[in-house]
Amino acid sequence: MNINRRGFLSALGAAAAAASCPAAAVKPGQRPDFFWCDLIHFGHKMWGDLPRVPERNGIMTKFLTDAEWEIISKPEHQSLERMHFEEKFWGELSAKLLKDGCNTIMLDVGEGLIYPSHPELALKDSWTPERLKAEVDRLRGMGFYVIPKLNFSTTHDEWLGDYARMVSTAKYYQVCADVIKDVFDVFGPVKDFHIGFDEEDMPNYQRNTSLLVMRQGELWWHDINWFVREVEKHGARAWVWSDYARRHPMEEFAKKMPRTVVQNPWNYSAKAPFGENKLIQLYSKLTDAGYDVIPCGSNCYGYLDNFPGMAEYCAKALPREHFKGMLMAPWIKTIEPYRRLHWQASDLIAEAIRRARI
Repeated sequence: MNINRRGFLSALGAAAAAASCPAAAVKPGQRPDFFWCDLIHFGHKMWGDLPRVPERNGIMTKFLTDAEWEIISKPEHQSLERMHFEEKFWGELSAKLLKDGCNTIMLDVGEGLIYPSHPELALKDSWTPERLKAEVDRLRGMGFYVIPKLNFSTTHDEWLGDYARMVSTAKYYQVCADVIKDVFDVFGPVKDFHIGFDEEDMPNYQRNTSLLVMRQGELWWHDINWFVREVEKHGARAWVWSDYARRHPMEEFAKKMPRTVVQNPWNYSAKAPFGENKLIQLYSKLTDAGYDVIPCGSNCYGYLDNFPGMAEYCAKALPREHFKGMLMAPWIKTIEPYRRLHWQASDLIAEAIRRARI
């Protein structure tokens, strides 16, 4: 091949640019061909109805330094009466994520929005619809695809306030339809919407809430399909955590879960060889059943090969027509004291992109 010096330098510069930003940003309104997604908690009131100081050696805290732990354990960082989202810090983190190749931000809205239909759900520092819309527009202008998330699992719905204790009643369905519409009004014509539905089992109820409100059997299926239809009414695909498929036969799951629903199976402690892990084997069962799959990994257990290793494995083991992306879930508040772990999660996304070669 004939190439002059100017052409060589131009090609070298392009290669360097590609290496520094391994996944292309998307145009506003454009859905990525492959999602490299980070889950960001805008609202955080979803793990129980009483403030609790986390365990020093628990998930997400075991790997904090003593100085970080001293800050995190202060009462103001455990309060359920205020948001745990710092806008300046988030501005820096979003720039870091874009540089590292993340092309999709999933915002768990929760109590972070003053819902026009139900302002009683707001905290004193929740954002107005106009303010959140401006932030979504900013992210899209940067090149991110933005996905809203509301978790309707009965172990993670404290953001619904008193309505969390009215599950599956007529009032509950009306309130949930209202807040879903409010989020669509803020985010605009989004094509994807995460409805949660993880960890809806007795151990999580007993750990997280003082009052048990639990769906079982056919009522669980009725409700999840009700939420799927509600999201689809607004022109979006529902995403769900695939926890039910972990605890029940795939035959039952495949009969009752619509193929239109994007599956988010997760594992935060798996390491190589990934193919020998039973929870990772679920990914192939889901794609074999015809579901689009976006696996979720994390750095919350301290396994730094979990997310990039899983991405590399899935890129080889899963059919590309159903392997649609990877979701990073640090499971930490979007505040300065967690800077190191958020930065670490972003670095792991960049490493996963390099290793998966997608």
